[in-house]
Amino acid sequence: MKIRAKIIGPKVHNVGYRYLLLNEADNLGLKGFSARNVMENGNQIVSILIEGDEEIIAKFREFAQINRPETAEVAEVYFENFEGRVESVSKFAFRFQSIQGSKGINSILKIEGVQYSMLKIQDRMLEKQDQMIEKQDESVELLKGVKDDTSAIRDEIRQSASSTLEEKYEKLSREVAEIKASISEIKAKVS
Repeated sequence: MKIRAKIIGPKVHNVGYRYLLLNEADNLGLKGFSARNVMENGNQIVSILIEGDEEIIAKFREFAQINRPETAEVAEVYFENFEGRVESVSKFAFRFQSIQGSKGINSILKIEGVQYSMLKIQDRMLEKQDQMIEKQDESVELLKGVKDDTSAIRDEIRQSASSTLEEKYEKLSREVAEIKASISEIKAKVS
């Protein structure tokens, strides 16, 4: 017995559908199996051909109706009789593995290209970081100079303020002494 199945939905491609169905076809021992992703009228479709005993095909149909990859979005699953050639499960598995392997190689090459670009960006960032560290070192040296200048100015102000305060203290002391002398004179004249 031969059957054509179509799984139609907004997201049935690139979700692992063919791999899931191939594993079940192999588990059930179907004689023939093939699956391909196609587009019809703007819909994603997984088109499947199966060949085997009626009982095994019934189990496959039940599996395909119930099971789907986690990220798949299915609108409809239908089956119809098919007259034509269906390749063996092992031949499809080999071909499918080759197709998936080439996708993997392309993905690895893309990742490698992205990684190379990221390394270039990282190198530029490290150069900028080195420049920033140099600027930071220059700033630290500049701040040390400012600190030294500030300390010298503070010491100068203290010395200046200290000598000025001493002069003012001596002046005030003289004035207080003169005032006391004047008060003593006034007291002497008044008494």
